[in-house]
Amino acid sequence: MSIDTDAPFTHELGWTPSQADVDTALKARGPWTYDGTDPAIALFTASITRFNLRFPPYSRILELGCAESDWLERMRRWDASFDLTGVDARRHVRHAPEPNIRLVEGCAMSRELFPAESFDWIVLLGALEHFGLGFYGDSKRPDGDVEAMANVAHWLKPGGFVYFDVPVQPFFNDAPDGVHVTENRHFRMYVPDVVHARLVRPPLIELNRGYSLPEPHAGTWCHEPKEQLVPYWFVAVLAQKVIA
Repeated sequence: MSIDTDAPFTHELGWTPSQADVDTALKARGPWTYDGTDPAIALFTASITRFNLRFPPYSRILELGCAESDWLERMRRWDASFDLTGVDARRHVRHAPEPNIRLVEGCAMSRELFPAESFDWIVLLGALEHFGLGFYGDSKRPDGDVEAMANVAHWLKPGGFVYFDVPVQPFFNDAPDGVHVTENRHFRMYVPDVVHARLVRPPLIELNRGYSLPEPHAGTWCHEPKEQLVPYWFVAVLAQKVIA
């Protein structure tokens, strides 16, 4: 796979998917379904087809920032053989999970949470842009997103995959480093050019990315954004840990 910078503007007025598009998407998703309003899960649902995501049986899968969605439960329904773990600084706000889903109250910036090479897949849905800002009770560290991705690389098995999404905007007058933190320190927005350099560092390699409209149209693919959009654009990224 290669980085796709020429995705079609599928959000143009009057655009509808062909039956072939629908059939291909349904085949790739298999038993996975989602008809809710969480933009990160909607984007993941679209990414299954776009990135040809595959989760082999008995995969060890970690979700970082799991408190506000039922993604883990949906993965359990996809394949009961998955070994699923979720981490969040606010485990106490999450409803009780289904059997065989482990929840850990902790910080994605804490490397000691797991031994090296523990997981086949790590997934971050609407989470990475929050780490290190203190909004959700985690410690305040300006480069918390970078630290978390370094831990992702440490926790992944060689050949393992990471999928994440973050908000993007083409430029910021107040962000010379290409990263803008909202006034209330809720989340970061990234200039598209810095996403790779900041978040996908060796031994991770980027396999593919896709830009999307935000809610309520998350998962509607478009070209790399060249102008500001309120509230922001999304980018979804698939990366892999290089086998030494």
